[in-house]
Amino acid sequence: MKLKKFVAMGARRLKHWLLDEEAAHLEADVPFDNTSAWIGQSFRKLMQDLRARRRPAYVWGVLQGCALGKVLGYESVSVLEFGVAGGAGLVAMERIAEAAESLMGLRIEVHGFDTGTGLPKPMDYRDCPNLFLDGQFAMDEAALRRELHRAQLHLGGVGTTVPEFVHGTFAPVAFVSFDLDLYASTRDALKLFEGEYDWVLPRVVCYFDDIIGYTYSDFNGERLAIHEFNDRWLLRRLSPIYGLKHFVPPEERLARWSELMYMAHFFEHPLYNEPDELRKPTLISLDATGGRGFVSTRPASGPRQTEASFK
Repeated sequence: MKLKKFVAMGARRLKHWLLDEEAAHLEADVPFDNTSAWIGQSFRKLMQDLRARRRPAYVWGVLQGCALGKVLGYESVSVLEFGVAGGAGLVAMERIAEAAESLMGLRIEVHGFDTGTGLPKPMDYRDCPNLFLDGQFAMDEAALRRELHRAQLHLGGVGTTVPEFVHGTFAPVAFVSFDLDLYASTRDALKLFEGEYDWVLPRVVCYFDDIIGYTYSDFNGERLAIHEFNDRWLLRRLSPIYGLKHFVPPEERLARWSELMYMAHFFEHPLYNEPDELRKPTLISLDATGGRGFVSTRPASGPRQTEASFK
């Protein structure tokens, strides 16, 4: 027993040492780029804000989505929350966007979508009526507006507000939180991704709040809406960001939010194949005959350079 305790204690100490080493690496100054090193360091900075800390998925999603926009040369992008309810998430998103702007020098619009009167009545089993009730999560609009400084509220059913939104003026979307609870509402909100490519970045980071635990399945709720979207589109797809927990700061490895992160891919977007990091290592790869290789000509800054081949 003493030996087992000794080994367990040693393992714990080794684990803590490894985590401390990784944390120390994250504290080193990392120049801006769309990499997990820079996002991880910036994530820790933003998490010092008490309101931002309540929404770590928003912190990571805004940073990752907006960093891609910055690298691709956009001057402004949008971040969206579907399902505002009491407004704590939208207030946090606003604070996060303000901080991210100062880190990246990129203008970030914030938009929140909600009925304003709580959840619609569940349509059938697809809306998980065993979990959600008509009128649940109502908003105190006046109180919320007093808390907000820049976020724009879009009130009404998303079947109406999304079409109105996309026919207005807004910066391309970089990050979206889907917290609408119901299948039908999520299905309607995903129509945002069915329009013009100038509405979105080539890849959009997404957070789906209601897809694990409880009685959620592939046949109801948000997962069903995701599945149907992917069935309708061949070159627009929603996919989990697999293994994200291995790229977040060590203290977040066991947090469930990394399992809820997806990415919307728009494969025919004009910028989909553009390199999404500023700093590319010089690449020289020769085939078996030694006849052909590639070297990156992309500088340390400045978007949209391409690779040149040489013999």
